[in-house]
Amino acid sequence: SGDNTICLWDVETSNHYMFSMDMKLVLFVNTNNNKMNNIGVIGGNGYTICSGSCASTIRMWDIETAKQLNVFKEHTGFVNSVKYGPNELLNTILSGSNDSSVRLWDIRSGQQIQVFNGHLFIVSSVEYSPF
Repeated sequence: SGDNTICLWDVETSNHYMFSMDMKLVLFVNTNNNKMNNIGVIGGNGYTICSGSCASTIRMWDIETAKQLNVFKEHTGFVNSVKYGPNELLNTILSGSNDSSVRLWDIRSGQQIQVFNGHLFIVSSVEYSPF
């Protein structure tokens, strides 16, 4: 979000769990009276979530500890969309950016696997397509 937060919503209770990001300081705020719930598998390697930023980075977070696990830095524009890979590509992240590129990342190594160029303007959303 533009307010430097990431919110995870519990669709059953409408409660949300918020990561507040202030430079390199990360604070996990649970809006359910500080009671922790089992959030479940979000994607990637288990209890993680990824965020794209206007600082041209993708960050992977541990949602139980609110600690940053990795930063992916090859984009040169705002990162508008990130998506965990499906089962057969479980250890990957796909991203789209204002730099007109789509990039595929390896979660385990933290390295970029592939750059897909060809868009003439910003990429606002990415999705894996099953074949």
